[in-house]
Order: sequence, then structure tokens, then C-alpha cells
Amino acid sequence: MIVRDLQKAVAADLEALFKNDFFKTPEAAPEEEWPDWLKELPQPVPEWHTHRMAAPKAYEQFLPLKTMDNGSIDPEAEDPFPYIIVRADKGGIEGPADAHKADVILFIGIFDDDPINQGHRAVLEMIERIQMHYQETPLLMGQFVCQDPFEWALQDEESYPYYFGACQLTFAMQAPRAKWSDLT
Repeated sequence: MIVRDLQKAVAADLEALFKNDFFKTPEAAPEEEWPDWLKELPQPVPEWHTHRMAAPKAYEQFLPLKTMDNGSIDPEAEDPFPYIIVRADKGGIEGPADAHKADVILFIGIFDDDPINQGHRAVLEMIERIQMHYQETPLLMGQFVCQDPFEWALQDEESYPYYFGACQLTFAMQAPRAKWSDLT
């Protein structure tokens, strides 16, 4: 199905877009991994300075289940921040000569335990980068075209140190069609 290909293409495209952008993870970095400037700060260094950094990972449809070494589900494990969930939401074909349109919702999750409580800025930056990226290069893999409208939202409730946002993209693509000979 072509929508599965779209979902994979968007996930790969977003990982490439953000491959050089690093955000905090909930996991603390051991002191030997700290950059030199951090080691030179007066000790003890506030905990919110010492997290591992990672580029956002894109997941199709849902986050992976958190499991323990024995394979059982671990309800205490952290989600894999930072992340982008690429969710195929809905789609359809309006008429026999129309393109297939599919809505894709991107859910963004960021961890930022800085006490200034402004992690939403990183979420907004990611949303803006995504919007600019698909405005500048709307054609994806030569077969998917990102179209207007572009819509976004931020979370309504306080959830420090976790911040969330979402944006919706609409893609047009060739619709699968039955051959006339198959219909007669």
C-alpha cells in the first residue's frame, strides 16, 4: 500500500532533517562524557546540565513498547526522548481522476529539565523546521507531494520536564486504480 511507503519516507526524511540537532534525553551522562566546559563549572553541576544528548528518532505510528532484558513490558522505563511519531491518520480519493490524499500527523516529544521551564521552544523550533522543509521541498521520493494546509498545536497542560507538540501534513500521491479490463 502506498500510504505505508509514505509513512516510511516521512520518518526517514525527518531523521535526515534533524540528524545534526541534539536534544536532552532523560538519561544522565557519566561525568567522563561531559564536555570540557561542563567539567570546568563549579561543582556540583546541576543535574539538568548532565543529560545525554541525542538526535530525534522517528517512529512509525506509535512509540516502541518499553521492555526489560527478559522481554517483558517495563512500565517504569522512560520513553525514548527526543522523538517524532509519524502517524498515518486518514486519507481517501474524492473522485476517479483525483489524487489519493493522506493526512500524516507528527507527534513531537522533547525532554528538557531546565528549571526555566521553556522546553516548548524546542518543540516549536522543530515544528517550524518541518514546515519550512516541506514548503521548500514538497516533493518526497518523487511520488509524494506535501500540500497545504499545514496545522500545528502545542500541549495545553503543564508536563515539565516533558514537552509535546504536533503538526499535520497532507500529502497527495498517485491513487491505486483498477485497470478497465479488470472491471469488465
